[in-house]
Amino acid sequence: MITFNPQLQFNTFDYQLLEQNSIKEPEWCFSFAFNKDSTILAVGCQSYIKLFEFTNGRVSLNQILMNTDFVRSIYFMKKSQNFISGGEDSYILVWQQNQDNQWFIQQKLLGHSKPIKHIIMNQNEDLIISCSSDKTIKFWVKYNEWVCSQTITNHTSQVLSLSINESQNKLISCSEDKSILVMELSSITNMWFVKQRIFLQEQGRRLCFIGDNQFTFQPKNKDILYLFQWNSTSQQFYQEMEIPVDSSLDTNYYFPQQFINQKQLLINKNGNYINLLRRKVDGTFIKEKAIKFNTNQIFGTMDVSGDYLVTWDQEQKQLQFRKFSEI
Repeated sequence: MITFNPQLQFNTFDYQLLEQNSIKEPEWCFSFAFNKDSTILAVGCQSYIKLFEFTNGRVSLNQILMNTDFVRSIYFMKKSQNFISGGEDSYILVWQQNQDNQWFIQQKLLGHSKPIKHIIMNQNEDLIISCSSDKTIKFWVKYNEWVCSQTITNHTSQVLSLSINESQNKLISCSEDKSILVMELSSITNMWFVKQRIFLQEQGRRLCFIGDNQFTFQPKNKDILYLFQWNSTSQQFYQEMEIPVDSSLDTNYYFPQQFINQKQLLINKNGNYINLLRRKVDGTFIKEKAIKFNTNQIFGTMDVSGDYLVTWDQEQKQLQFRKFSEI
């Protein structure tokens, strides 16, 4: 549960580049995921998935897995060493680790008709949620194997990003149709339904739930981040404030927003910048740091604790690692 201690003081921080740990990677790396204890890093390098052992910001290659097309999203499970990937070929692959600590394809899920944009799971990891260029959001449940249980078709253009709330009963999505869907899980039917549609002046590619009652949304090519707040009377989300962030032209997808609860830190890629915003005791956000790159083609993720940031960008063509430090 996300709670605040009024006495809690956060120091100024930085993410120091560990230059000696960088690894050359000429192929485009679109997707990243750490396992539950940040000892394994999965990286989608074009049509390959590279599994690295990760120790204190250093990596060593463990295994290379072949995919049929570019890997666009990876989700590492928290209850096991299994993970899920989605790609340009519209397949979702469930990868399982065997007794020799090697991964193999346990199941292929075909339901989408166009490239996968984002995959997430609920906390129980008995539900996979995926979105795609085919304008749909699909829900997959596991019986003997994973099957598609429901499809949401309310978006009118490709769906770019997903986020589920802390209580696991609300889901948000953003699309190129310039809208955000707020979906809710029915306690009666156990099916998801669209509770609210928020129409926007511009499209955006990244959003993130903060607890149950807030979410952030980054409009494309804007130097502001929108903060939405739940209104318990109207049972709707409304835009509460605009938060200044560093910005430039943004032409790429992927690199989802992340909220690191123990550091009260939001990571938000926007154009050539990775903005790092701290959540204050009153629930608002302030940008504390922005890491500037010489390209907007930046992809990456943080580990679960927010101690390490890994990125790949078009100019450096390296896996780069930055370590959190308080100043």
